[in-house]
Amino acid sequence: MKRNVPVRSLFIAMILVFLAPLVRAQTATSTSTDVSAATATTSQTVMFAVGDGPEAVAFDGTNVWVANEFSNNVVKMRVSDGAILGTYSAGKRPVALVFDGANIWVANYLSDNVTKMRARDGLVLGTYATGDGPGGLAFDGANVWVANRNSNNVTKLQASDGLKLGTFAVGTRPLALAFDGANIWVTNNNSDTVTALQASDGSVLGTYAVGKGPFGVAFDGANVWVANFFSRSIVQLASNGTVVNTVAIGDGPAGVIYAGGYLWVANNGSNTVSKIQQGLVVGTFAVGRGPFGVAFDGANIWVASASAGTVSRISPANKTAAVP
Repeated sequence: MKRNVPVRSLFIAMILVFLAPLVRAQTATSTSTDVSAATATTSQTVMFAVGDGPEAVAFDGTNVWVANEFSNNVVKMRVSDGAILGTYSAGKRPVALVFDGANIWVANYLSDNVTKMRARDGLVLGTYATGDGPGGLAFDGANVWVANRNSNNVTKLQASDGLKLGTFAVGTRPLALAFDGANIWVTNNNSDTVTALQASDGSVLGTYAVGKGPFGVAFDGANVWVANFFSRSIVQLASNGTVVNTVAIGDGPAGVIYAGGYLWVANNGSNTVSKIQQGLVVGTFAVGRGPFGVAFDGANIWVASASAGTVSRISPANKTAAVP
């Protein structure tokens, strides 16, 4: 049944919307309540404008980095207040980031290369050729792995000097990578599978069926988790590739990380982040439009929202507490 809203109420609402801060707002934009019946948690979300099409986000131990796909740059942000400390040119369509302990690596999708930047000051240390359409990155402690979306393979680069150590065939349209301490896991978006590669030599250990459109992947210390974009789910895999659990989440699950004892999944179509513990969704948080990448700074979750041109910082209501 439709409800009639008084004209005066509509006028007040329009004024409030007009006055709402739009750029680097430091006010709470949403309140999230734990969806489990047992407990309730609240969390403040603050959004910061960064550039055009932010798709990836990474933490370097001090600051947060964001790749702006359509601005062809990356920005370095201060964790405490979201202030932009620097803007650095990258290649064409930067879509992925990884930190190797000293440097930020950027995957430039249309340049078919990766850029290595010194985290301290953004100085470009090198640019290295990859396959066609690099779009995912992972660091194994010594090497950087690159998922090449259009050539259906993965490139292994020596982190110290960018030397190409190998190129390994995987499934169709590999998107994301995760390291489990011994192996590299690759999501094959158009094959509906993940491939496990032995990190030492790139040999294929197995290819395993998951849901439709596997996107992000993360390792929780024991299991591998894969976000299935078109299945609206995330699946838990044992080390041998066996599906242990399937958890229904929001629309278009994309980026996923394991942090603070929880899985955090960006739901691209729902404009939310799901928080998962022991296979249960224990929280849902509103963020900017079109979230993809997710990162953890030790206290806060950062989410890159490509359609909104923002990153969201999910912080606890009690600033001295861990992320709820």
